[in-house]
Amino acid sequence: MLPVPAVLILILMGLGSQAEMGLAAEGWAQVKGMVLFRGIVPEAKSIQVTADEGFCGKEVRIQPVQVHAETLGVRHAVVSIQGIITHMPDDAGSTRVVVNAKCAFSPRVSAGRIGETLEIQNLDPILHNTHVVVGKKTIVNVAQVAGSRPIPKTLKRTGLYAIRCDKHTFMAGALQVFDHPYFTVTDEFGAFQLPRLPAGSYTLVIWHETLGRVEQEISVPSQGSVALKIEYPS
Repeated sequence: MLPVPAVLILILMGLGSQAEMGLAAEGWAQVKGMVLFRGIVPEAKSIQVTADEGFCGKEVRIQPVQVHAETLGVRHAVVSIQGIITHMPDDAGSTRVVVNAKCAFSPRVSAGRIGETLEIQNLDPILHNTHVVVGKKTIVNVAQVAGSRPIPKTLKRTGLYAIRCDKHTFMAGALQVFDHPYFTVTDEFGAFQLPRLPAGSYTLVIWHETLGRVEQEISVPSQGSVALKIEYPS
């Protein structure tokens, strides 16, 4: 999906805590903000269940866009930085867990880094067949009965990992994998906070499974912090 225009409000904040002053001395700054949507929120979709209705129910309702009623913040948007040229070591030793629970993936949307381990668990009393694909390549395709051991898989390539259950086709999730640590996922209020960034110009990328992708050029100063508000087009 091609990037679409976004509305950006950027505020350069003054120095505050000793931690921020330390970042300034090193030429690094904190980037944080909100991802907003002021348009009409799509209605939840009702999908008929065709397997394990006794546990999953006869139908499930999936809300494709979750917007906080007060903040108008978008949940489950992946926020990342492009323009990082420093090659960093893989994040070996860390684990990203995706759980089959109550006939849904939890978390539904997550982000990770090359070198991490993706661990797939099944907490339901039924069989799930988790199928993970990046591009056209299958990364994981495993059936897990109730009580089975977690399945580990090392993340070796960047990109969007689509997560599905072949037995329960209404189950869907997504994992974005990066080759740097400058990424996060918005919380229930639409807020995000990136790891500290060196001063410079970057492309901020917001990705949402329904609203799509937006990009915005930002400039990170050598002191203070940057507060951003990114609005998806209505």
